Amino acid sequence: MKNENTQAYDAHGRHIGYFDGEYLYTTDGRLTHRVDGDEVYSVQIPNEYVAKFENGVARDFGGSVLFQLN
Repeated sequence: MKNENTQAYDAHGRHIGYFDGEYLYTTDGRLTHRVDGDEVYSVQIPNEYVAKFENGVARDFGGSVLFQLN
C-alpha cells in the first residue's frame, strides 16, 4: 500500500511525487526509483545504482539532488 503522506521534492523544492518507504512515484503515479537502505536504483531493467540516500535526500554521484523527502 502506498503512503502518500511522504512527499518528494526536486532540488528546487518543487513537489514531484511521493515515497512509500521503498519506491518513489511521480504525482501521476509513475514508478521512478527504488530505495534500498542508503542506495537508490532506477526501476528500468536492468536496475542501475544511481544515487546515495542519506537523511531523506538522494544525491547522484556528482552531488546533485535527485530528490528529497519531507
